[in-house]
Amino acid sequence: MHDRTLKRIFILAGIALVLWVLYLLKPVVIPFVAAFLVAYLFSPVVEKLSKILPRWLSIAIVFIAIGLILTWALWFVFPLVWKQLIYARDSIPAGIHWINSTFLPWVSNTFNVERMELDTDQISKVVMDYVQTNYSADSIQAMALKIAQSGLSFISVGGTIVLIPIIAFYFLLDWNRMLASMRNLIPRPYEQSTLKIVGECHSVLGAFVKGQFLVMILLGVVYAVGLQLVGLEVGLIIGMVAGLCSIIPYLGFGVGIIAAVIACFFQFGMDLKHLLLVLAVFGVGQLIEGYILQPFLLGDKIGLSPVAVVFAVLAGAQLAGFLGMLIALPVAAVIVVLLKHVREWYEHSALYLPQNATVVVENHGNTQNISLESEQVDLDIEFKNTQDNNETKSDNDPL
Repeated sequence: MHDRTLKRIFILAGIALVLWVLYLLKPVVIPFVAAFLVAYLFSPVVEKLSKILPRWLSIAIVFIAIGLILTWALWFVFPLVWKQLIYARDSIPAGIHWINSTFLPWVSNTFNVERMELDTDQISKVVMDYVQTNYSADSIQAMALKIAQSGLSFISVGGTIVLIPIIAFYFLLDWNRMLASMRNLIPRPYEQSTLKIVGECHSVLGAFVKGQFLVMILLGVVYAVGLQLVGLEVGLIIGMVAGLCSIIPYLGFGVGIIAAVIACFFQFGMDLKHLLLVLAVFGVGQLIEGYILQPFLLGDKIGLSPVAVVFAVLAGAQLAGFLGMLIALPVAAVIVVLLKHVREWYEHSALYLPQNATVVVENHGNTQNISLESEQVDLDIEFKNTQDNNETKSDNDPL
């Protein structure tokens, strides 16, 4: 007889060992995880194309289409972004002048504090003195070494980015066989329930990811167009950044409105009209996101309250940094599905429901009824005495 407790301990220890090894191999594992996510996102499109084309050709067409779309977007957007970056660079002296002539005097008069001003020459001198005092030749050499190592890290990141599509291609090529192999690993008694849970996770995750990307793109368009209509020179780039940051809840709104308010001060000064228009753009964006984009594109795909969403994002940031913030909500969506099934199992388990049963025996002549009643089972059994019937029938038979 096997010791079930010992067996479970060995299974948990094996799982912990595998997770620990994966953590140690994190730099190697991350490209494969990213490639698997890319393959998961585009596998439905590949499946549809593979019905009429060879699978390798379908994958190639999908990847070429993605590359063309990204190239077209960069070709169209890059000149505009570059123009606005040049404008932002040229606006720095005007911004410093506005701070010295308008903002700092207003602070001094309003809060009755000593007046000060920004002196770029003095700031440059302080920075150079600090560098010369605290950094020797050895420190400069160490800094150069760090910069070189950063360059090598940048090359490594670039190689990883190139490697991800290649791995994703091979994942998509063997996608069906890989899924079949994973399915064969499921213990037979738990196959149907496991597939049901995986199907629900797939449905929730796919709908959420697609909906969130659409919300991100449309919200970026709303912010960019609104800020351009207000007349903000760097409105396009701020709107695009705010839209991209919207993939993390509340981050896009916070980053966008802070950057837009600062740019509005630099461009228009203490102009209450333009400031209110900028605030109105982000207010309208939040209304559109909350009452149109979220309900129609996402609906209740996660089942989390706003407080739980904030907790998930902060927990993801604490555990895995920026990457954790990106994957916090999809992971939370899967966890919600799993917790729902755990709760269903718990509510139907002996731990939750009492197992007290009532047995009732009733005699009705030649019939005997046995009733078994409990919280989970309601069973009625009826017995008939056929022997007496046969004897009676034999007595009445003619000779």
